[in-house]
Amino acid sequence: MNKQEGVCNPAKRNAELRGLVSMRMIRLFVLLRRTGVLAQKRLFELSEIEWRIMVQLGDTAPLSLNGLADALVQDRGQLSRAVKGMVSRGLLRRERKPGGPEIEIELSDEGATLHAQMVRWAAQRDTALTGGIDQGDLDTVLRVTETMIGRAQAMLEKEQQAGA
Repeated sequence: MNKQEGVCNPAKRNAELRGLVSMRMIRLFVLLRRTGVLAQKRLFELSEIEWRIMVQLGDTAPLSLNGLADALVQDRGQLSRAVKGMVSRGLLRRERKPGGPEIEIELSDEGATLHAQMVRWAAQRDTALTGGIDQGDLDTVLRVTETMIGRAQAMLEKEQQAGA
C-alpha cells in the first residue's frame, strides 16, 4: 500500500476521524465550552470552575466540599479555593452541618439571584444555537443524544470495572 491509500496517510486518517460522530460532538463541545467560558467571565464575572460550582449547587445544594468534588470530578484543593473566594464575594454560604464536622455549601441569596440569571442566559444561548432548526430534527437530536449518553455511561462503567 502506498502512503496515499490509507493507513500511512495522515491526511486520510484525520479525515476519517473528523467524520466520526463522536469527533464532531467533541468539536461542538469544545466550541461551546470556549465561547461559554468567555461569556461567563464577561457577563457573570465567573471562572469556569465557579460557573460549574454555581450550576451544581443550584441543582443539588447543600453539599459538602467532598460531595461537590465528587459531583464535579474536581480536585478538592482547587474547589476549596474557589468556594472560599465565592463566599467572600457573597455568592455562597458555608454552614457547619448539625451534629458533625462537615461544612455544607449552598448558594446565598445573591448567588441564587445570579444563578437565575445564568439559567436565563443558558436558555437564550441554547435558542441561539438551535433557532431555525426544524422541531422534528431537534426532537431526533434529543432522542439520539439520550441514547448515546446511555451508551457512553455503559462504556464508562465497563472501563471502570476493567480498571478495578
